[in-house]
Order: sequence, then C-alpha cells, then structure tokens
Amino acid sequence: MLPMLPSRIELTVRPSTEVMKETGAAATAMPPTGVMWTVDPSRPGGVSETVRTWLRPTLFHELHHLARNQAHVPQSLVERAVFEGLATAFERDFANTQPPWGQYPEQIESWASELMRLPPDAPTRTWIYSHPDGRRWIGMRVGTYWVDRAIAKSGRSAADLVTTPVDEILSLAGWAK
Repeated sequence: MLPMLPSRIELTVRPSTEVMKETGAAATAMPPTGVMWTVDPSRPGGVSETVRTWLRPTLFHELHHLARNQAHVPQSLVERAVFEGLATAFERDFANTQPPWGQYPEQIESWASELMRLPPDAPTRTWIYSHPDGRRWIGMRVGTYWVDRAIAKSGRSAADLVTTPVDEILSLAGWAK
C-alpha cells in the first residue's frame, strides 16, 4: 500500500503513563525508519491488551507518516493537519478502526475555517492535539475531514494520496488556501 516505505522499520517500545487516556498508548514517527510506541503498563489488561487493541492501527498511522515524510514534511499548521488527516484516514480505512481523533463534529466546517485563519506557525500541540478551551484533536479532525472530502472527490485512497501536495488535497476538498 505504501511502496516507498523502507524495507526495515525499527519499532522502539517504551513504558510510560504519558499516553492518550483513550488508548493507553502514544506513538511518534521517527523518520526515516523508526516508530516510537509508548505504552502504559499499568492500564487494566496491561501491555498485552493495549498491543492487541492499538498496536496495529497505530503502526498504520505512523507508517503513513514515514511514507509521506519522504515527499512532504509539514511546515505549517494546515500542512500538519493534512499530514495527520491522511494518516488517520489510512489508519481508519486500512486497519479497520474508528479512532476518536478521526471523528469530526457537526461544527467541523467552522473548525476548518478557524484553522485556516491561524498563522502558519500557530502552536501545533494546541491545535492538533489539545486546545485550552477543552477541544481535542482539532487539527487531526479537520485534517481528516479535508482528506475525506478529497477522497470522495478524487476516488483515491489515503494510500494513493500519500505523496499528493497539500494544496492539491485542499483543492480537492474545496478548501483551497
């Protein structure tokens, strides 16, 4: 699905309680060939339950990041939102999961407009993961919304769009910058 991935991927697993409460885990792509997966060993069901439930979809998400990173390293908040949206759609569609950061609310268009108005260097952690007003995953949900629209318009999958420039994805989504 992502032929540009390196032939060898190094998965590093580390214990920590600094994970998403929904999954008991967190992950980071470490280009060009690594994925860091953090798992909370104190959760009910332990590491083995988290592995059974979340490792596969997490790897789909992070491997999409590694593949896309070869062509497009996000430089702005909007680019980061598309980067996350592509990986989330890939995770959802190919690992057959429903990550909460890929489910967007009714007001997603107002969130998208809000994101587009921000400066390119707006704080990523605030807008992608956790906003001080209590909203979570704004950028990830907006990015997934844009990618879903681009997929619907183009008939291409998140795997097919892995090297597509952000401007083209936004154009397909009807959200040109």
